[in-house]
Formats: sequence, C-alpha cells, structure tokens
Amino acid sequence: GESYGTTTARLGQDSQYTFGNCSLSLHPAKDQPVASITSGYIYERAAILEYLLKKTQELKQKQLEYDRWKQSQEQQLLMEQDKKRKAEMEKFETAQKVVAAKKQRVEVNPLNRTSYWLAQSQPERTSSRTPPPTRPASPNSQRPLRRKDLVELDLKWNSDDQVVCAISEKSITTQQALALIPKVSGDKQKNNNNKAQVVLEQVYSDLGNDKICPVTGRKIAKILKLQKGGSSFASSGGIVEAKQYRPTMT
Repeated sequence: GESYGTTTARLGQDSQYTFGNCSLSLHPAKDQPVASITSGYIYERAAILEYLLKKTQELKQKQLEYDRWKQSQEQQLLMEQDKKRKAEMEKFETAQKVVAAKKQRVEVNPLNRTSYWLAQSQPERTSSRTPPPTRPASPNSQRPLRRKDLVELDLKWNSDDQVVCAISEKSITTQQALALIPKVSGDKQKNNNNKAQVVLEQVYSDLGNDKICPVTGRKIAKILKLQKGGSSFASSGGIVEAKQYRPTMT
C-alpha cells in the first residue's frame, strides 16, 4: 500500500509555486487533486487530509495544555484571593483591638476590609496566554481550513507534466486559471462526477463567461480563482518552512 511520510524543507523567499503541483508534496498533483476554496492552492487529497488530521491532533493537545494552564491560573487566583482575605481579616481584627484599647475610632473602610472581591483587593494576573484556534490553518494561506473547503479537480496533463486548459488544451504555467465548480443536481448519474474543470481565465472569458460549463455542459455553481504558477510562497503570505508529505512505498 502507499503511505505518506513527512519531511521538512526550507523554502527561500524566492521559492515559487508550480501550477498543478501539490502545495504540500511539491510534486505534480496527479493522485486525486483538490483545491482549497479559501486560497486556490492545489493539493493531493491524501496529503492535505493527512496534514489536516495531524494539525487537528496537535490543536487538541494544545487545547488540553491550555485548559490545564487556565485551571492552574484559576486555582492560583483563588489561593491569592484567600490569602488576601485572611490578611484583610487580620488587619480588621487588629484595628478592632486598637479601637477597644484606645476607645477611639479608626479611620478605615470597613467594607474594604472584608470585601476581597473589590477591584483594589484583587491580585493582578501576572501571565496571559492565548487559546489555540479551533480549526487547523491552511499550510499556505494560514487561514482556517476545513475538509469541506476542498473541491475535487479534473486536471488534464500533457507529456511535459504540465496542466492544460480543459477547453483550449494550452499549457497552464503562469497564467490565471479557474476551477469551474459544477452545481449539484438531483440527477445521481450527473453527480457521479462533481469534479471542477480547470480552464484558462482568458479562454473562458473569450467564450462569454457562460454559466454553463463548456466542457461538461453542467451548470456552474462557483468559479474559483486558482493560485497562479510562478508566485512566491512567501509573497503570497504562505509558509517559509514547508512540511512535505511524500509518498513512500511500504
């Protein structure tokens, strides 16, 4: 069977995205390619799902650590409040003894002596911590990424391992490409192929931006701009250190 191993690669400021490559493994996304509807980056399904699973597990661990930290902070706060309350009570009792001895009024705020919940009686929190996010972030855009944010692509390749436009069959390298996401219909036979067709924006525009896919004849539900080839990972707000998920034979 095939499994995915993880390696780490340092991406320089000039590291560029090759259109059609999986943005995690950095090789042509020929095995069940999908695109993120939030960023337009392309991934192989197995690689991005493994990444999301791993990051979700990491976030759960971070949440447990945060919950433990928060509980310890609350316990510390209660202990400090109790200590403060006892100190205020001792101060109050001492003042009462002085009053009884000297038979004179002591100028103190009786409410403040016992009301340890007042603002000036509250101990200050000396440390703070931000709770972890609830969802894993995209490895490229750093925005939250969910499994349902992935759409299947029907990528067509030439002999040079370049993706070609599904309409014109021209190679897509640095031009703007679109994913034409089909509308889900009541026809089960049509829904067997819900993959988005990938086309050049200029070619689609020249055809009049029809709401019917010129490749499949299906109604288009959404048009997704895919990340352009030749763009820098760093300039697009992406990662500088990439976790690469490479297929390994086992």
